[in-house]
Amino acid sequence: MNGSDNTATPAPPPLPPQMPPLPLAPPPWWVHPPKRRGVLRSILVGLCVIIFILSIILNIVLMAAIPGRIETGLAKSTIRDGVDDQIVAVYQVQDVIDDETARRFEEFHREIIRDHRVKAVLLRIDSPGGGVAASDQIHNLVMDLKKRGKKVVVSMGSMATSGAYYVAAPADCIVAEETTITGSIGVIMGWMVLRGTLEKIGVESVIIKSRNAEGWKDEISPFRQPDPRQRAHLQALLDDMQKRFEHVVREGRGEKLMTRVERYTVKVGEGETVREEQRTDLEPFNGKVYLSDEARELGLVDEIGYLERAIDLARQLAAAPRAKVVVYRAYKSFLQRMLEARSGQSLQLDARLLDRLQSPQIMLMWKAD
Repeated sequence: MNGSDNTATPAPPPLPPQMPPLPLAPPPWWVHPPKRRGVLRSILVGLCVIIFILSIILNIVLMAAIPGRIETGLAKSTIRDGVDDQIVAVYQVQDVIDDETARRFEEFHREIIRDHRVKAVLLRIDSPGGGVAASDQIHNLVMDLKKRGKKVVVSMGSMATSGAYYVAAPADCIVAEETTITGSIGVIMGWMVLRGTLEKIGVESVIIKSRNAEGWKDEISPFRQPDPRQRAHLQALLDDMQKRFEHVVREGRGEKLMTRVERYTVKVGEGETVREEQRTDLEPFNGKVYLSDEARELGLVDEIGYLERAIDLARQLAAAPRAKVVVYRAYKSFLQRMLEARSGQSLQLDARLLDRLQSPQIMLMWKAD
């Protein structure tokens, strides 16, 4: 031994055996839902969306079926400021005059007669006319306004013919614009007769009448022309309505109305039997239309001017120079306006339209034959 330390270095302790890595815990179900459950939820959401859309469509259809219940009351807007205790009420009569037009005007009439502040009514008319009954109803309501002490002034737009003039005739003053077309004091009836159409598609009409009504029940038929006796009867009906129309105009215009005889020549007969006949008409009761200048000459209108002039005259006649001018309109909800815009895009051939095509239309209206 040489004094050196030959002691061996002890070996390091053995490392503990390595444990295999622990598996990761599965994510919770709300983070990564099972595939099957996700498909089911998508189906349920889709069904809910479809049901929601169908419910909206159903409500629109139901509201369209009862349009008269969508609108309530009258909307008002002031177009000229003035004192609060004096009002000139402006109401517009436009488009074809029908039962709905008369119903809305009746609503306006009810509100006006209850309001003692309304001193005058200004009717802004832009219409070719319309149904006999509807025109007569509005005419009677205008007469009632005058009886209750309301002054009535009419401002004519581009057109105020036939039934529209029937409505305007009782007014205290009628103002027409430079290019207004008015007049057409007459009654017209029309319906369609189907010739050969049904046979081509294999359809035959069957009409059975009670014995006592056999001669007249179908004097107006879409399947044949009226015979001479029936045509004479219908002509008499129209002539009676014409007399009433003339009476309304004479009564409304009074001494302002001027009449004149118009003479003209017509050709009658066919082929070699054609001959000329001299005929006369009494203007303005011959169904003729006039521009405003000639209408004023005949006494159908009082002045030529625009809406502002009519407003001034209404204030003047009512002795209310500082009256507030308020426009009254039938109130329509957003949904009804949307429905009307939608319905105006296409012609709907429904049962009511088919019924109107089969029924005769007796009209106070200026239109093409």
